[in-house]
Amino acid sequence: MFNLHNRTFLAIVIVLLVLAGCTPAVQTTPMAIDKGRYEPAVEHYPASVGVYFPDDFFDNNFYHETNDGHEHTFHNNPADATRQALTLAFETTFAQVRYLDTLQEGLDAADLAFVIVPNIVSMVADLAPEVIAVMVAYQFDFFAESGHFHSWRISGIDSVNRPQMQSAQTIQTINGPVIRESRPRAISPEKFDAVAKRAVWDAISVLLTEFDQQRPLTDMLPAPAVKGKAIELSSQLTTGQVTLAMVGPIFDQAQVQEKQRLEACLIEEINDNGLSLQTVPQNDLRDQLYPWFSRNNYPRHLNELELIIQEPAVKERLQGMGVQYVLKWDGETTLSASEGQLYMTPYGILGYESADKTSVVRADLLAVEDGRVVTS
Repeated sequence: MFNLHNRTFLAIVIVLLVLAGCTPAVQTTPMAIDKGRYEPAVEHYPASVGVYFPDDFFDNNFYHETNDGHEHTFHNNPADATRQALTLAFETTFAQVRYLDTLQEGLDAADLAFVIVPNIVSMVADLAPEVIAVMVAYQFDFFAESGHFHSWRISGIDSVNRPQMQSAQTIQTINGPVIRESRPRAISPEKFDAVAKRAVWDAISVLLTEFDQQRPLTDMLPAPAVKGKAIELSSQLTTGQVTLAMVGPIFDQAQVQEKQRLEACLIEEINDNGLSLQTVPQNDLRDQLYPWFSRNNYPRHLNELELIIQEPAVKERLQGMGVQYVLKWDGETTLSASEGQLYMTPYGILGYESADKTSVVRADLLAVEDGRVVTS
């Protein structure tokens, strides 16, 4: 005689096993942002604003499947990371920020210029065999006593090249040798979250740098002021040494080794000439001038760099670092191979091959004092 309770328990176990087999392995890690690394070089507005995170803000869950044969599914909820990044952005941009429990609370407050309501619109990932790329999109709605008056949508993106496994392997089977093609290394949850986190930073950098272009907002605020300490003359200025910051052609030169080598060659050439110059490589400058040198804001043309240097907060930051000049450069190295001579010897034919290498560099020197081009 069957026991009803045992049969029910067995049925539950079978259902759970079936569901477990149909559900992809979900990997996730906490996505937190270390705000201590950045002190944004932006101006601030001497005004108070309110910030209200909607009730469903922290329910934004996104799932992404790899397209590389590893069959991994990554889960990510960028809400906490976004909240941390926005806290830095808002408290840097405004003199006072009040976080609200309800939207109405902000609308009733007479001392607030307006209320900001952030929303996470989407988070798209491309987990192809060649690259890990993540794009996150936000919408910011702004409210005043009269109600909703402005919407602003921004997005951020980041990517990294994926390392390949070692070359194809040949495996002996009963039917003969089989060549197993190489494939990318499996993406770890930590690697995925690192790219997603930088995409969040990139989006917030757009908010920081383009805020003053939102006229419906700036018309409701007093004139911005530079936030920071008074500029002190660096000891380098008194010793006669000149500090030169170098800005290359692309955001991440580490992914284009030729550009990285060319920058190293330029620095070596400057040092070999015995000039009283101290160079600041691009990677060091990028963190110091966040958010102006993020992926979305990176100056790809000379006129874009001129506008950035003319920003009062950027100028203050550069002068505080002791940087007097910024070198905007771009270039390429061409390699033209040519055959060398051949020699007949008792041991066979020996020869050599030579190549001509030519580097062409375009460089523009800008003065931090006024942001203008000094020479090219």
